Amino acid sequence: MRQKKRYILMKSFPQNLPEGSKFLFQNQWGFVFKADLKATESLRKDAVLISGSVRKLKEPQVLNRRRAKSSTG
Repeated sequence: MRQKKRYILMKSFPQNLPEGSKFLFQNQWGFVFKADLKATESLRKDAVLISGSVRKLKEPQVLNRRRAKSSTG
């Protein structure tokens, strides 16, 4: 059975990456890392967003929700 992976969005690049994690890319919101479940727990305190899908980190709707204009009558 495959191990589960998490994708983590962070504002700054950490000084030392835990074992089992690697840097993927950088976008306008920060740095994206791929990590296993153990490494995710150590990076959780500095993370902006953690997801099981990399697609949700490429265009995060959670970070854009307050900026979107809504026409309510």
